Amino acid sequence: MHSLNTIDYEKIGRENLKRTLILREYHRVLNERLKILEKDSVVVIETPAENYLEANISSIKTMIDNGYKGIYLSFQRPFNNIYNFLERENIDVDSLYIVDCATGFSKSVQEKNPRCININPNTKVDEMVYIIVNTLRKLGMNKRFIFIDSLTTFSIHETFTEILRFPELLINKIKRENIDNVKLVFNVAKDLTGRRYVENLNMYANDYIHLGLCT
Repeated sequence: MHSLNTIDYEKIGRENLKRTLILREYHRVLNERLKILEKDSVVVIETPAENYLEANISSIKTMIDNGYKGIYLSFQRPFNNIYNFLERENIDVDSLYIVDCATGFSKSVQEKNPRCININPNTKVDEMVYIIVNTLRKLGMNKRFIFIDSLTTFSIHETFTEILRFPELLINKIKRENIDNVKLVFNVAKDLTGRRYVENLNMYANDYIHLGLCT
């Protein structure tokens, strides 16, 4: 993302300016909060639904700017959409693997790219966790993260019971495999925080960040 000091405010539209300001503020808040957490942490980020994508991008940018390499588990958007967006925001995509569930769930043509891990539509939770943990090993030993963009979208394709199992299964698998230095970040739309599978995350979270208070 370009510094606001370089922007010609007369040439930027009102909506683009608003989005730029939101991105900058989210990045500032997340930078303050995420970098002070313990190396092994579970974080829930509550975001206004209208700024959901901005929160996703800010979360990824914050982690990578602080020297992390990570996994973006995408239930909501296909690989190409995310990849192009990250590149436009000058985010180092070589520090990231995108686990693309969205394309498989929609039964669209999957992308062949070394930064893309494709998930088939019939992939179950246990297998998905296995794929995520194996991908973690490709990131080296220091400062890793997993970002999950939307359990709500995942719930359209999976049973309620399996959605409840997913965070616990992933956290326990990482612990059993003795994989250290991993921050696990869940982004949740504010309007959906009352859902039981979202409330279940509070059992594991070290921190809860309310981005809605920033805008």
